[in-house]
Amino acid sequence: MSRRGGQSPESLRPFGDAHQAPVRWRDRLLAWVFSVSVHLMVFTALLGPGAAPQSVDIRLPLSPILISLVDLPEQKPPGPPEATETESRAHDNAVRPAPPRPAASAPAPAVVSRPAPDDSDVLSEAQLAGAANAGEGGIAGGGGGRGCDTAGAVQQALRRDPLVRTAVEGANRLGKAIMLWNGDWVRSGQQDGKGLSAVREAVMWEVAFAPEACRNQRMHGLVLLSLADGDTRFAIGADDWRWSDLLGVRRLAPDR
Repeated sequence: MSRRGGQSPESLRPFGDAHQAPVRWRDRLLAWVFSVSVHLMVFTALLGPGAAPQSVDIRLPLSPILISLVDLPEQKPPGPPEATETESRAHDNAVRPAPPRPAASAPAPAVVSRPAPDDSDVLSEAQLAGAANAGEGGIAGGGGGRGCDTAGAVQQALRRDPLVRTAVEGANRLGKAIMLWNGDWVRSGQQDGKGLSAVREAVMWEVAFAPEACRNQRMHGLVLLSLADGDTRFAIGADDWRWSDLLGVRRLAPDR
């Protein structure tokens, strides 16, 4: 084939590069498809069901937590074997309850010996035989003082004085016959003073204010003075006596 107008053989080839252009576009298309496929595979792997779930911020209500603080015993360093064993025994003895003690028998009640009551001042009916009652006459007297009723006056004074009855009740002598004076005032039971102090004072007060002739009237034997109940009686007298003797005064001059 001859050359026309000086053109090269390639330029004279029909359609020139028409065959190579579709091939290039096909290669580019395949490259884009491959690239898109690869990216889709990567995104699918990241966002697919097997992918790690996204973190979700879920805030739950928090309830209070109680915290107890306990003081732990201080740990002592281990001591010698003997000291450790001694402490262990002491701890066991402290923790172990003591064995119950046998019930002790109740001690026998102490017997307190009480002295027998002193009733030496209480007179029996036999001892009162022959005694004269105040205010009933028959009271033996001699010498001066005729017309005196000193016994009756003293008896009325005792009945009027409430302290007399109180003293008798305190001495547990109510309703009894009491030896009040037999040459000396007689102690009644456990009383501190002689002659029941309230009774002695009432008698001495009445005798002290009696007429002198009546105070010095000679008397013989016992005279009974009674309280209002009639059962509580006081015995006063001796073989030979005067009312003034109850005051501690004795008349030395003989009667005329």
